[in-house]
Amino acid sequence: MKSYRDFKRAMIKHEQREKMSLAFVGLGFIPIFFYVLTSRINSFRLPFPAWLRWFGAGIIFAGDLLFVWSHRALGRNWSPFLETWKDHTLVTEGPYRFIRHPMYAAIALIGIGVSFLSANLLVILAHMLSIISMYLVRVSDEEKMMAEQFGDEYREYVQNTRRLIPKLRILRSRKQI
Repeated sequence: MKSYRDFKRAMIKHEQREKMSLAFVGLGFIPIFFYVLTSRINSFRLPFPAWLRWFGAGIIFAGDLLFVWSHRALGRNWSPFLETWKDHTLVTEGPYRFIRHPMYAAIALIGIGVSFLSANLLVILAHMLSIISMYLVRVSDEEKMMAEQFGDEYREYVQNTRRLIPKLRILRSRKQI
């Protein structure tokens, strides 16, 4: 039963990789707790002006809105784990019209906003590590899974949308004849 052993090893490797990816995302939130609960982290404070910290609060709000919109668009297809099931559908509505991973974009926005709001080097570094690991590990794993599940339909969707940042369409004036 070589094929069963290979399948089992692949599943264990996938589960370990997913746990590691979630752990890195979680690491981004640890400095926030220290920031809130202790003054020791204040030695890493950066001299951000008040307007930049308020800008961070606005980014957090935008990230929260994007997260809720994304979650609603996914509906019953949402899962905290990388998994698909038999009646899973490819969602291309709501924020998924513009980008393939709006929830990850929302998490990145929230992390960036918290970084500005906290004005703390440790918080910024932790969020950068969290966002980069999420992008490198989880996003690519999810894209492979979606391509396996939806085939050509997903590949066409990939051709028309970007991963995390929407395409900017510049309006060009038409030449009058």
